[in-house]
Amino acid sequence: MEEVKSVIQNEFDRSGRYESGLKSLVKSLQWAFRILLAIIIGMVIYFISWGGYFSVEPQQAVIVLRFGKILDTFETGGHWYLPYPINTFIRVQTNQQFINVDFTGTEVKAGEIRDSLEPGRDHYLLTGDANIVHTSWTVGYKISDPERYYSALLTPANPVVNNQVVDDDTFTDADGFEGTRGPQTLLRNLFRQAVIKVTGGFPAEQILSSGQSRYSEAVQREFAASVRAINCGIDIESVVLDRAFPPSKTSNAFAEVTAAGTMQSTLRNQAETYRVETENDTQARCAEIKAAAETYRKETVSTIKAESSYFSSILAEYHNNPRTVLMALYTSTLADAMRKPSEERFVIGTGAKAGRKVWLQLNPEPKVKLNEAAKKEQDAKEK
Repeated sequence: MEEVKSVIQNEFDRSGRYESGLKSLVKSLQWAFRILLAIIIGMVIYFISWGGYFSVEPQQAVIVLRFGKILDTFETGGHWYLPYPINTFIRVQTNQQFINVDFTGTEVKAGEIRDSLEPGRDHYLLTGDANIVHTSWTVGYKISDPERYYSALLTPANPVVNNQVVDDDTFTDADGFEGTRGPQTLLRNLFRQAVIKVTGGFPAEQILSSGQSRYSEAVQREFAASVRAINCGIDIESVVLDRAFPPSKTSNAFAEVTAAGTMQSTLRNQAETYRVETENDTQARCAEIKAAAETYRKETVSTIKAESSYFSSILAEYHNNPRTVLMALYTSTLADAMRKPSEERFVIGTGAKAGRKVWLQLNPEPKVKLNEAAKKEQDAKEK
């Protein structure tokens, strides 16, 4: 600085009139040099310390690029590399992500003439029985291999900004067509292809009502196979069929078919319920009859065994003393007959005397059983 000052004085201010101004200029240059030196030192310190440090956020992965070539990939922890422009840090979201795919676009307007309908273009789906349906889907996927995902697909330069996944890049081709390109666009196109292919093998009735689960599972298998075939580091987690409905012009006809199917299912359920109830009642009645028959069998066998035992004992006594047994049996039978005497019962003894007569009343008037009220009335009159 002193040499610069002396050169300036010797060359430009030999008279010394501008000495004070030159001193101020030199002082300003000195301060500017010091500030610039401090900035350079600070940049060097930042460059070799915090400038290359990064930490991996949860559900993210960080890919380290050195001059554009993948150097390493980290999914946890904090790390340090020389910062940009030597190394570049690319963040990739690894948690489950979702995309929506609809086949529910605007239908053909009245009066509009088209040679044919294209399912992918016109947002229609053609079923296996030549019907048209609309569907809406939600697809869940997860990046299992961040390095493969970033290198195999046309991902944005920074896939994640402020912890938000960046949408695919837009472009315009030579014909003026505007579109997007990137991993989400690729997945949507592969999924559309899978849906169109699978829908062609299912009838409309299964897609709209009875077979939606099988239809959705078939689409997921086809889509997952397509994604595995390109080996892009993505795993398909879920495929959900949000809606399935016919075109508006044919919705009434489809509603009638659905109502008929519901009625058929209801009648079948009622018939099945009746069948089960009838079988249960029949089984219960059968068990009841069997139980009653078993009880009757046991009672009959027990009675016959008792009578057999009684008869055997009487027979044994008869062999020993026949007259005594016969007299006892006669007496017992006569006692039973006389236990409840009746006007219609007559006892005629035997003996040597003759001339006994028995007078019988022919066609007697039958006795009428009185009911309770008449009986009480008759008892009151007699009293």
